Amino acid sequence: MSHDVSVRRGRIAVCQLALFALVLAYMAATAGPVQGATADAALDPEERALCKQINRFRAQVGAAPLRASVALTKAANWMSFDMAANDTFDHIDSRGRDFDRRFEAFGYRSRTMAENIVGGEAGATATFAQLKRSASHRRNMLRAKHKVIGIGRGSAPDAMLPWYWTVAFGGSATRAVVC
Repeated sequence: MSHDVSVRRGRIAVCQLALFALVLAYMAATAGPVQGATADAALDPEERALCKQINRFRAQVGAAPLRASVALTKAANWMSFDMAANDTFDHIDSRGRDFDRRFEAFGYRSRTMAENIVGGEAGATATFAQLKRSASHRRNMLRAKHKVIGIGRGSAPDAMLPWYWTVAFGGSATRAVVC
């Protein structure tokens, strides 16, 4: 009888571990990065170049430089790969979230938030030129209340655009580094 009890306990432990693994997988799927997105908040060289161009643009009007937010960079990376993977170009992601709900899902909270999306170009210089031509994108880049930025770019083989960029802005400078 004690052997049966220990076998039963072993099966219960295995079931609990399996359930725990499923819960972790669900949590990763609901907020974590899409296939291809970077797991950390490091900006790639083109993303870093875009951040520097935006900060030079801000300096021309006397606005303080933006710092790269860990959470906003993760959210921007996720969004760029989400648009590429789903062949869409919209501020609403594949899970039905607008940018403020997405930013919060990645751990960023602030009263001041904005998002620019742009597509087509692989490089920072051409992407910055696209952003600068749009009045609403320009306002987001120059807004004095913005203290941090997150930048992500992604691509997918069969997407309508070769590259998708997301630029996230926020007013609270938590967990941010110089870009």
